[in-house]
Amino acid sequence: MHPWKVLNCSRLSSRALRPLRFNCGGWVKCVIALLGVGLLLWGAHAQAESLPRIEGPIGMQQAVELALQHSRKIKAAAADERVMTSMKREAFSGFLPQASVNGYLTTQNMGPSVYSSAGDTMARNFQVFGANRTQDLNLTAMWPLFSGGKTYYGYKAAGARAEAATQMLRGTETEVAMQARLDYIVAVREQENARVTGDLLKQTEERVRVTREEFDAGRVAKFNVLRDEAELANVIQMDTMARNQAELALINLKTTLSVDLASPIMLAEGLQFAATTVSVADGIQQALASHPDVQAAAKQVDAAEAEVRAAYGRYLPEVSATWMYDWQRMRNRDMPSDSPEGYSTGLVVTVPLFDGFMRENAVGTSKAKRDKARELEMQARQQVAKEVSQAALMLQAAEKNVEASRKGQEQAEEQFRIVQERYASGRGIQVEVLDAQTALTRARFNVVAALADHQAAQAMWLKATGRVR
Repeated sequence: MHPWKVLNCSRLSSRALRPLRFNCGGWVKCVIALLGVGLLLWGAHAQAESLPRIEGPIGMQQAVELALQHSRKIKAAAADERVMTSMKREAFSGFLPQASVNGYLTTQNMGPSVYSSAGDTMARNFQVFGANRTQDLNLTAMWPLFSGGKTYYGYKAAGARAEAATQMLRGTETEVAMQARLDYIVAVREQENARVTGDLLKQTEERVRVTREEFDAGRVAKFNVLRDEAELANVIQMDTMARNQAELALINLKTTLSVDLASPIMLAEGLQFAATTVSVADGIQQALASHPDVQAAAKQVDAAEAEVRAAYGRYLPEVSATWMYDWQRMRNRDMPSDSPEGYSTGLVVTVPLFDGFMRENAVGTSKAKRDKARELEMQARQQVAKEVSQAALMLQAAEKNVEASRKGQEQAEEQFRIVQERYASGRGIQVEVLDAQTALTRARFNVVAALADHQAAQAMWLKATGRVR
């Protein structure tokens, strides 16, 4: 069964479901059994529906759009972006006041005892109860006014990381788009190679037929027949391998597009050649200004700088405003109960003096992270410049190879024509025909490879300059 084939539940007859029957001792077992079958069917359906199914001819640009829409790698990068955006909003909460409602119900025979509110909110509440029984309802609010810059620079660092995640998503899109183009080119190349071997197979089969007729007529020796038949066996093997490679390349393309591997798609575009003039200097300048990898590295540097400033903020005092309203009901043995209530408000100033060198180590850690981020930014710039230069050189070499391979094919076709005429007139030998045909096949393969390399270089140029389209 194909791994992506949808389970057709309408085909499940009562006879097919018979192995699932069992003797239920009660309605609980029946319900559990039905739930189990439902979960199995739902899981099979969910797995089958996990990948979209497409059909019909697709061009290279359509393949890129499909990859951008369905790629799991892009979806994972988008999830990372949402994580960083949420963390940015989480960091902004440090500027806002916090409040908590706390209730206490205590019974004790010795006191006083100290109780604190549960949870991790900053608006924490502490109570000291000295009575034997106490009921307390409390509303506590806290607003941090100044934290030494930790909250502000922490928010800036989170914002820079969110922007870096956005650039990383763009970088993932450029990589997926390039991979989709490369896989499309490879699939077209393998299909063209299979077309070359298919033409060669037809020619070889025709030559074997003619040679057998000539042998039956007594015009050639048995050796010629055996030689052509051996050549036919080699061509059949070559054609089989070429067709297999074409199928594998198509599977790789479907995998990159994140579509159902059983999708009956066809490649609408062949290998095309269009001369491209590129400037390495302009390409590097454009890439350094807009390439997602460079932009993401720069945002990581900004985040690291903000973390250094936040670490220095641990040396400064912190100021918070607090407000609390409290209602109590307490009672001691042999004494009447008392129900005090009231509010309190104030400012809390905390001056850090000594924390066991935690601040010094935090500053050193943040500085080391900043230095690493700067080095990674320089590395990203160097890598982008390298990719632009390599893509430009590949484009130039590919254009020359296309021109040379086409000339080679023209010469091989002319040579094959001449050798065939010589052999037909009795002035040539069979080996010359085989050699000429081999040279022509090699020349056709070279043209296909040169055209594919040129289009691959164009795809790499787009990726190197940070463009999806």
